[in-house]
Amino acid sequence: MVSAAPAATTVPVPIMKEPTSLTTEDSVISALAAARALEEPDASLTKGGEFEGHEFWEAHDSLLTDAWSEHGPKSLELYTYGSEYERMYFSADLRSAIHSARERSDESLAHDLFWEPVPGVFASDRLFTPRFSQDMLLELAHIEGSGIPKRRPNGMNRYGVILDQVGLESTFQSLSRAVIRPLAAMLFPESISRGDADEHYAFTIRYQPGGDTKLAKHSDASIATLALCLGEQNGTLRFFEQSPGLGIYALPRGTATPGGGDVEVHQGLALIHRGQHKHQAMQLLTGMRVSLIIWLFAEHGVVRIAPYPPNQQMTVAERWHQQGPSPRQTLEL
Repeated sequence: MVSAAPAATTVPVPIMKEPTSLTTEDSVISALAAARALEEPDASLTKGGEFEGHEFWEAHDSLLTDAWSEHGPKSLELYTYGSEYERMYFSADLRSAIHSARERSDESLAHDLFWEPVPGVFASDRLFTPRFSQDMLLELAHIEGSGIPKRRPNGMNRYGVILDQVGLESTFQSLSRAVIRPLAAMLFPESISRGDADEHYAFTIRYQPGGDTKLAKHSDASIATLALCLGEQNGTLRFFEQSPGLGIYALPRGTATPGGGDVEVHQGLALIHRGQHKHQAMQLLTGMRVSLIIWLFAEHGVVRIAPYPPNQQMTVAERWHQQGPSPRQTLEL
């Protein structure tokens, strides 16, 4: 789990540290060199792999943290959340929608950003700029080429990057609380109220022949999930209809229960859905597809499934100006 975010709206870039010296009998080496010398455990399980190799990762946690700091970022802009980040990486439509919601408590522009290809699944290709996908892919290549061991992103996907472990945790924490959480709470007001989405888990997943090419039917460990296709290959996500008796409650739009159907994803397309809504990634035959995933949940990973009655749901103002760890910002259009 992640700790609470500072109230500041601009997150400092991780500072390049002086190389941590590790003494051996023969030499003194830096944390980066020591991390590169480690033999990373294989990721083989495609189900229940959350703790695969956990002894290795726990034993070397401090060393790996120092190594990532020493390695440093490629695109500094990705590591500092603030007005410049928003101008560079948010579409004009998203910035206008945020401004309207924050300043006038009007979410009509925010609702207009989305369509509902499957009941309970909200899609938009008007959230992030093309540069965001481009810079993220370049940063991921920089991370992948570091030589530092990278833990598998979750119990099913074997390939990808846990962004919260490579220096991007504070940025995605601020992004989640300032924008992703209010949007998810707007789309699912009966599921997300005060405190239900204060924490996040950000990671990427990669599909390509010779690695992971598909993902079995599953639900996420989240109250709500954002999945953004960074590129390069298009693909298909399949969602499955479920009844209220299986733990899914009524949705604010669409039919009374989460629906079934396929969604064709392409670079720049973002989906927001409830974590309980079962889905799978269909077989990728050629090329490579990389997606950014953000899970939202309450403290200690708690996911509430009972719906809130209308009188316990947040108002528009509360969604966009939550107190405590969620920053209130003045968006520069």
